[in-house]
Amino acid sequence: MKEGRGDPSPAVCIIGAGPRGTSILERIAANAPEILGDREFAIHLVDPFPPGSGRTWHTGQSELLWMNSAAEQVTMFPDSSVRCAGPPYPGPTTSRWLEESGRGALHDGRYASRPAQGHYLQEFFSGVRTRLPANLRLHLHRATAVDVRHAGTDRQSVVLDGGRRPVAAPQLVLAQGHTDVVADAPPDDDRLVRIGPARADADRLARIPDGAPVLVRGLGLVFIDCLLLLTEGRGGRFTRSRHDGRLRYRPSGREPLLYAGSRRGVPPYPKPAYTLNSPCPPPRYLNAEACRTRLRGPGFDFDRDVWALALQELCWAYYHELFTSHPDRTRTDWTAFSAQYAHFAWNDDRAAKLVRSAVPDPEDHFDPERLTAPLATHRSPDPLALQHRVRAHLRDSVRRRREPRHSAHVAVVRALGAVGGVLGELYNGGELSPAAAAVALRRFSVGAFLSSGPPPLRMEQLIALSEAGIVTFTGPGSAVVTDEEHAVFHATSPRVRATYTARILLDARLPEPDLARTADPLLRRLLAAGHISEETAPDATGRPRPTGALRVRDGHPLDATGRAHRTWYVAGPEQFPHAGADAGFFRRNDEIARTVLRHAAASSTRPTRPPRAATP
Repeated sequence: MKEGRGDPSPAVCIIGAGPRGTSILERIAANAPEILGDREFAIHLVDPFPPGSGRTWHTGQSELLWMNSAAEQVTMFPDSSVRCAGPPYPGPTTSRWLEESGRGALHDGRYASRPAQGHYLQEFFSGVRTRLPANLRLHLHRATAVDVRHAGTDRQSVVLDGGRRPVAAPQLVLAQGHTDVVADAPPDDDRLVRIGPARADADRLARIPDGAPVLVRGLGLVFIDCLLLLTEGRGGRFTRSRHDGRLRYRPSGREPLLYAGSRRGVPPYPKPAYTLNSPCPPPRYLNAEACRTRLRGPGFDFDRDVWALALQELCWAYYHELFTSHPDRTRTDWTAFSAQYAHFAWNDDRAAKLVRSAVPDPEDHFDPERLTAPLATHRSPDPLALQHRVRAHLRDSVRRRREPRHSAHVAVVRALGAVGGVLGELYNGGELSPAAAAVALRRFSVGAFLSSGPPPLRMEQLIALSEAGIVTFTGPGSAVVTDEEHAVFHATSPRVRATYTARILLDARLPEPDLARTADPLLRRLLAAGHISEETAPDATGRPRPTGALRVRDGHPLDATGRAHRTWYVAGPEQFPHAGADAGFFRRNDEIARTVLRHAAASSTRPTRPPRAATP
């Protein structure tokens, strides 16, 4: 391959060798015998981090950092449940692989550490590479892609950092995962320290002095990671009381004092410690056809026409689980209740009356406001009262996620995922406009709050740290302002009569996607050259505003003129696929792989032999 000329031979360059890029590699290998036969094809995999694990799951990070999904559910192997054209590739879940290989224990009974997951991913990559058909040539580049020359032509080549030889490949797959955002330059004051927003960075956290007060913005998963690195990672220990079974924390004396708040004032709900036994009912209110009907209607409004359907779907799933799995807590059976509820679903008063008559305990009634805004009824401005209220909420959350008698709440999470899947399919098919998709993302942020919390044990540890005085909750709607005159940060909540002050601010959250400020050098260069563009959506006045997201249609990025790069493919970040669940992660990867191979087959000029049968 000569620099400057490019090589028009069939090849693809995959940017990103984490789970997504590695899965696409596997799907190319699985589909190649059917589509390419014995024709040669080159695959270039570009990533500065080890293939398989990539950056997020690298094996050198702390064992205190855990996965957020149960290891028995997570898989990288597309099984027979996946509805795709390519053949399945059966293999173990993370849990089974860890058990068979002895490469790591499960925490809280179900969760692997991130280094252990990294080993699983690297082993998956190794297996894929070993099974590659002889006509596929894999080239690994431990480098960062920084530009594309002759973009969109057969002479296209990907420029790598460090003066390495460009990679000639007519096709390009963007699979970088979550990319960092360039932070705004802080005021010129070395007395203030800002960390984040970004993933938990052990090196930066290590610079926080022992005992120093720290204001924390965000109570999600990044907060939990930082919390463990700053406490147990500094020598503190958790012990469980034999008397009452509660977790206690023994400080090492090196912990900082954390004053933490967020919009809701509480962390996301923990993951459930059990699985649902009853089958999930198919979407009744919010299915693809119902959405299409609403989308075609005059004066479409997402909240009125779609979100209302989503709430009905969640309510339906909640009571289906309650009546079918816990009939002892109802006065009638599901058949009788559902027949009446179907008539009253759109009449709040009649539906509420039906629920009161059929479900005697008010604690068993579906209350979306109570579920999504736990502190909405908290009225005391006393900061100590707030600590007791938040800890009570956390204990209740752990109890509901550990005890199967509260499985109706888990059914809501499952239904929310199904609803999100319907909208995702419509968006990928071009039926949901960017403006509606932007509203959907804001609305469905509640899904992360309900379903993307940490393992239950992490919530118990947070309670223990609060009781030990290491963590103080600052309240819902917490805001942080900079007092430049005194070189400090102040955190306040409109619901609490207290102000917390520190010289260190920890933004414990991932940055919002912002293509214009991306730290990824390739995306930054492609955007500047007009080869990719940023999605827009109308604001309250109807004027288009940038959303920060890459502009994509049918899986292809659009350039500044709105033209699609038909040989470029966008494989955005997703959660790990679950075994036996027909994961969209695999279906999309299979589609990309087959499209890449069909283009390669069409462009190949070499004589071919009859295609071989696909190897499972």
